Amino acid sequence: MSENQDPRLSTVPQDARYRYTNCTNWCFSAYVDHKRCKKLLGEGNPSCEQFAKVFRAICPNDWVKRWDDQIVAGTFPVDLPPAVNDCTQMKK
Repeated sequence: MSENQDPRLSTVPQDARYRYTNCTNWCFSAYVDHKRCKKLLGEGNPSCEQFAKVFRAICPNDWVKRWDDQIVAGTFPVDLPPAVNDCTQMKK
C-alpha cells in the first residue's frame, strides 16, 4: 500500500443476503436499520455507524432525501420505534 493512501477508506463488504440481486433491498434495509438503531440506542451511538456507512455507500442521495422527507411527514412505509427518550409512547 502506498504511503499516500488512507487505510481507513474502504467500501462496504458484500452482503451474502443480496448476492444475486440489485442493491435496492440492501440499500433500503440498511437505511431502516440505521434509523431504528439511532432511535433505540440514541443519536450518538457509534454502533449505528456501520448501517450509515452501508446506506451512504449504496443508496442514491435522492432516495435518502425522499425517505427523510417521508419520515418527517409521517408517510414512511415502515414503522420506526419511538426515540429512546420517548419510552412512554412504546407499546406494551
